[in-house]
Amino acid sequence: MPCAGRPRRKATPFIETVHPFIHDAVILRMTIILSLWMALPAVPNAAGVDVPSYTLKLVKNLVEPKPVREFDCREKVYLMTTWFKVHGPHRVTARWFNPEGMLQDEGHLDFVAQHDQTDGWLALEFLNVENPAGSTHLNAEVAKFYGQWKVRVLLDNNFLEEREFFVRCK
Repeated sequence: MPCAGRPRRKATPFIETVHPFIHDAVILRMTIILSLWMALPAVPNAAGVDVPSYTLKLVKNLVEPKPVREFDCREKVYLMTTWFKVHGPHRVTARWFNPEGMLQDEGHLDFVAQHDQTDGWLALEFLNVENPAGSTHLNAEVAKFYGQWKVRVLLDNNFLEEREFFVRCK
């Protein structure tokens, strides 16, 4: 409804208000772009696989899953996954690489997605960190855990992404 004192104007599309030559050029350019876009297939990732919609978080605990990038070697490193509109049976793989770049551990999570959102987790745990007999001193071998780590995430053996995190032994 028009405001009092203001005349009502008919909405005119921008393209009709420009010079006819520009109008024809814009229509032609839009037609070419649309034709190319429709002719191109959907682009999968480099491996030729459709990439699902997902989120990944590295967290210290599952109760309050706040993303972090630094962990103590006495803590577990949780990789939380959320998959959106992924249905049927799947396998998530987490490959944990130590600061030397060597594969330290590999974990798998098999799941059957039946809903539009599926949550899960995998964990890396550092064993034998403490000295025996309940001592609070760290084992001398924990130095190999200190540094920049990487986790490579795969879904059904297809690489999705790699995350880095830092481990300290205090």
